[in-house]
Amino acid sequence: MKTLFDEINLGGIPMRNRLVRSATFESGGDTEGRYDRKMFDLYRELADGGVGLIISGMVGIDRNSRISPLMVKAYDDTFVGQLRELTELVHGCGSRLVIQIAHCGAKVPKTDLGEPPLGISGLPGEGIREMSKEDISRLTDSFADAAARCKEAGADGVQIHAAHGYLLSQVLSPIFNKRADEYGGPVENRARLIFDVYKSIRRAVGDSYPVWIKINSSDLADGGLTFDESRWVCEQLSKTGIDAIEVSGGIAASRESSPARRVNDSQQEGYFYKEAVLIAESVGADTDVISVGGYRTPELLEQKLNEGNFKGLSLCRPFIAEPGLVNRWRSGKTERAKCVSCSKCFAPGGLSCKQKAV
Repeated sequence: MKTLFDEINLGGIPMRNRLVRSATFESGGDTEGRYDRKMFDLYRELADGGVGLIISGMVGIDRNSRISPLMVKAYDDTFVGQLRELTELVHGCGSRLVIQIAHCGAKVPKTDLGEPPLGISGLPGEGIREMSKEDISRLTDSFADAAARCKEAGADGVQIHAAHGYLLSQVLSPIFNKRADEYGGPVENRARLIFDVYKSIRRAVGDSYPVWIKINSSDLADGGLTFDESRWVCEQLSKTGIDAIEVSGGIAASRESSPARRVNDSQQEGYFYKEAVLIAESVGADTDVISVGGYRTPELLEQKLNEGNFKGLSLCRPFIAEPGLVNRWRSGKTERAKCVSCSKCFAPGGLSCKQKAV
């Protein structure tokens, strides 16, 4: 029987338990896009609190990529040194660290150079510039460079962000992707850029360095990416060597397509669980699958873990309210996480629980 506290190897990374802090955008940079010291305190709390592995908030891969001035720049000259320090801190507390690398695409309000944001297609009336073939080539290089910098800094792996309506999610979605060339149309074409990004990263970091992906199981929106399309993409990524897939959903364009939901009781937990189970069946033993989606109750987590053929479970908001949640559960205090899913933790004033759940 699998338990939450099994020591495992997840996506090529040894971990002290199965519990992952899922990425959340922490506004973790200063106004120059460099790690703020508050991030070191946050990651120390999480690692000391027992989390098996932390997936960082997304870091920008190039000057076109950031949704906020407080998004960390993987392309800044200070990035490797700062990340090395952060990685050593997390390792010293017994946890592991994966860096989520991202391009925010059409969601970028303005690039570092003050230019219109890039999209896989131009969006009439929204000032989005359609990516040229040269832009696409530079994008794959930028993802590879960012991954290589993470490896140089000693991070345990990288996670490609292809979910929640950011650029690589836009690439997969017919809602955003209206191209008529080899990058648009059927899913085999829409997924081409993601495959190119993965291959470019793999060339840069080698076969043994862990490369993960977070991907939508569907867009949760009419006319968007479907589950069958997502499962096909995951199968192809598995065949080419992706180490782990975190299965999420939603493009965050409306309440209905939000990746985050209110969780009032255990019946509402694990809202992407079924999709994770099916994708895990499809990729088999070649790629580890991580299930995310409103988990709060340890008994339910273990139940789902043993019902589905996946290895890891990831949570986000509960760790904002209770950074020491894993240690609490391990000590035998297995009451449900105190997070009430209000999402006020992202209100102005920094990432923290505004309900004072602890």
